[in-house]
Formats: sequence, C-alpha cells, structure tokens
Amino acid sequence: MIDELFVRSIGIMVIAAAVFALAARAVRLPTIVAYLVAGLLLGPLTGIIEATEAIHLIAEAGIVLLLFLVGLELSFERIRGVGPVALAAGGAQILLTVTGGTGLCLLLGFALVPSLILGVALTFSSTVIVVKLLVDAQDTGKPFGQIAIGILLVQDIFVVLLLTLVSGLSGGGSLELGAVAAGLGRAFGGMVLLLAAVLAASKWILPKPVTWAARSPETLFIWSLCWCFLVVAATHFLHLSPEIGAFVAGISLAQLPYHRDLQRRVQPLMNFFIAVFFVSLGLELKLDVPGIFWAKAAGLALFVVVGKFMIIMFIVARLRYTERTAYFAALLLTQVSEFSFIFIALAASAEFVGSEAKALIGLVGLMSIAVSTVAVVFRERLYDTVKRLGFLGMFRATGTRDRGAPGEGDGEFRDHIIIVGMNALGRELAEELAAAGEMVLAVDVDPGKLRRVKVPGLLGDAESAALLREACLRDAKLLVSALHIEPTNDLLAYRCRRAGVPCSIHAANLTALDNLLEMDVKYLIVPKADGTKLQQKELERLGIL
Repeated sequence: MIDELFVRSIGIMVIAAAVFALAARAVRLPTIVAYLVAGLLLGPLTGIIEATEAIHLIAEAGIVLLLFLVGLELSFERIRGVGPVALAAGGAQILLTVTGGTGLCLLLGFALVPSLILGVALTFSSTVIVVKLLVDAQDTGKPFGQIAIGILLVQDIFVVLLLTLVSGLSGGGSLELGAVAAGLGRAFGGMVLLLAAVLAASKWILPKPVTWAARSPETLFIWSLCWCFLVVAATHFLHLSPEIGAFVAGISLAQLPYHRDLQRRVQPLMNFFIAVFFVSLGLELKLDVPGIFWAKAAGLALFVVVGKFMIIMFIVARLRYTERTAYFAALLLTQVSEFSFIFIALAASAEFVGSEAKALIGLVGLMSIAVSTVAVVFRERLYDTVKRLGFLGMFRATGTRDRGAPGEGDGEFRDHIIIVGMNALGRELAEELAAAGEMVLAVDVDPGKLRRVKVPGLLGDAESAALLREACLRDAKLLVSALHIEPTNDLLAYRCRRAGVPCSIHAANLTALDNLLEMDVKYLIVPKADGTKLQQKELERLGIL
C-alpha cells in the first residue's frame, strides 16, 4: 500500500524546490541555495514536513547517482594526469585545515577532543555540491575542475579512514588497538577486493554486454544503472559505504567508449534526487539556538569560506598552476561536506562530542554552502575584483603547468562542421569535407560507425541538448544531418535556428520538406527521385513544361 504521507511530502518538496529554483534563477542565484531555502521553509520555519526515513533513502539515492557520475568522468588517463597534484594538494590541505580549524575551535572555548573533531569536520568539501556546480557549468574537464575533483578524491579516502576509525571506536566503546586495527583491516581489505573485482570486470567482462546494450541508448542507460546498484549492493557485504560502490562502478564504466553518453543520460535523473537531498538537508537544520551559538557558527563558516580558500589557493599556486586556475579550484571547495554531518553524527554516538556540535556543523553547513555556491556563480566578477585590489599577489602563482591547457578556453571546437549520422551519406560527407581541410565532428549512437570514420567523433543521441552543447553547436559554422529520422531532423533544425547556426538536413521524402522549410533550413538533401519531382513541378510552374 502506498504511503500517502510520503507521497504528499515528496510532492510538496518537489513543488517547493521548483518554485524556489525559478525564483533563484530570476535573481541569478544557484539552485542549491534555492533547495536549502525551500527545506528551511518547509521544516524549521513552518513545520509542514518532517524528514522521514523514506525521504532520507531518496536523498541517499541522489548521492549514489552523483558519485556514479563522478566516477564516469575518471578514466585512467585522467586519473594519471591529475594524481600527483591531487595527492600533494589534498594531503597538504587536510593537514593545514585540520590544524587551523582545531586552533579556532580551541579559541572559541571548545575542549581539545571536540576541537579536533570539529577541525576534521571542517576539512571536508562537498563532492555533491562541487560536482553539481562543475556539471552545470560544463567545467568538469577544465584544469581547475580536475584539480578540485582530485582533492575531493583524497578527502574521500581520508574520510573513509576516519569513518572506519570512529565506527570501530564506537562499537561497544572499545578503544583497544587490536579492535581498531581489525576494523581498519576489514575496511581496507574490502575496498581493495571491490576495486580489483570491478576493474577486472571492466576489462574482461563488461565490454561485450555493454556493446550489445549500446545498440539501444535506453537499454544502455538501464544496464548501466543496473551495474551501479549491483556494485552498491556488493559494498553492503564488504562493510563499505554505498557511495564508494557507486564511485567505483562509475570508474569501471569510464574505461569504456560509452561513458560520455551515459553521463548525459544519468544527469537529469540525478538532478531530481539531488534536489530532494538538499531540501531534506534544509528540513533538518535547527534555527532555535542562542545568539552566541550563531556567532560561533559564523566564525567557523568564515574560516571554511575564507581560510580554506586561502589554504587551497596557496597550495595549488605552489604547484605551478596559473593564478586563475588556483583561484577557481580553491573557490569550488569553500564549504563543508555531507560527510562532515555523517562524521559528526558518528563522533556524537561515540560520545566524543555532544549534540551541540551536530547543530553547530549544521549551521556552518548552511552558511558555507550558501556563500560558496553564490561565489562560484559570480566567480568571474569576484576574480576581477580581487585581482584589481591586489589580493592575489600574495600567492605568487607561476602558472607554468597549465598554460595553454585544453579546456581553459571557451571550447575545443570552433568554426567546425557537425555531421550527424554516420550512414553511407554521412561517412562520405565527413571524409570529403575533412579532405578539403574542414574541421569535422562526427556524431552517432554507434561506436563502430564512428571508428570507421577518420575524423573526431562524439558518441551519443543527437536529440540530447547536452550532446549538442558538448559538440559546441553555437560555435559551429554548419550542422549536417544525414539521418532519415524525421522527428530528430525537425528537432535539429529547430535547435540550429535557436543557436543561429545554418544547417543542412536530409529530407527523407517530400512530406518532410515543408516542416524543414518553415524552420529556415538553409540547405536540403533530398533523394534523387524526389529531387526530380521537385524540378518537374518548378518547370511546370514556370510554364516550361
């Protein structure tokens, strides 16, 4: 039987999220802030909804899908490229932030152990928020995006160790070294076993079934989700978190040629669950606390936003990245993490901290997340301001590592020709245009067809708006569709008109011709028989026949 209260709660949350997201868009604020405000309104301010276990499960599904999406970004080539930087920057950031956060908490009157626990909680940045911001801005492939994700990976490894440690200490209150070592050994052993099994599957087992499923984009999407949740289920038996399983599942599929198409398909589903996650986070915040409590939360939030920004920018600048890259990477990480809440909750259950610390981290999270997301949205304006005021000079970025790196510009393709559909006509057009010196980008859902064409290719469904953005449609000088699918051709013609890009569309028959002419298609490709009929009608109109 359907739980009517649950359905009503989810409905109200989605409606509130949609309304506040529209309002936020009108004033150019990020949707994450809108979701948090919606949660505050529905929970602490009005009491319309309470956060139930079912809502928590849906929010957890959003985090799982997000980390699956993060894993899809990380092919081995990309990991190798950012690995040393991530280890150096992530390790130094953790050490400096824990030290600074602990010192600040001591100054605010906390005892040593709670100060250390709070200092550690302030160290983590939110994978959920950072990846959402990067995906929305299409910055995951840029140097500062890769650095931020790399630092988050190091943080996630560190937080897994700490969660395992705290869980071991809270289990029965045993502080014996042997019990702690056994817990850590089980966690590490399970992680190594899972990673080895999944990566072996991606090399020897997954390619054939995935290739078969790729014949239908919908089948590939469902199959990839099946694989994700299969690995997540395996983490339960290995005593690991579901987030680790989703991340590893994504990495395994990132080694296959279909990962970019999967990213575009998973993202809309993930966005729904992420909206529920942030609304539910707002539901649980406690606002009825004394003024001194708000002051402490504001001080810690200031350290997270400003202190962590300065620490990360200084470290990245020392690694010879440009001032701009160091600035943007640091700005992305100026908030606390969803893992901060989990870590504090576990520490409270082990009686290392009291309930006051849980409420404090909740308020710090609200403040830092709101300020951080707004700052990232207006990052260009902020960067110009702080640079003009001379605040960035102290970091002395030398910028020799990422100068001219791909992805720092507006797009990899410009003044190119996009050809959709690698059938016989599409292949012939692509090869002849490439031979004539044009930059050609081929698009098709079949990786086998793309491999047979000696031009850059993009795997995916041409109806996807995300794929056309990735193909840099607005910077193209022409789009050619060799497809025989009338609805897809109509959609491509419409999007080309919106983008101001001329297009050449294959009209499969005369019935499709009128629709395409209404959408100002500049060039039409028609079959020979239909072309002959058109010529005959035109000659008859002119009185020649």
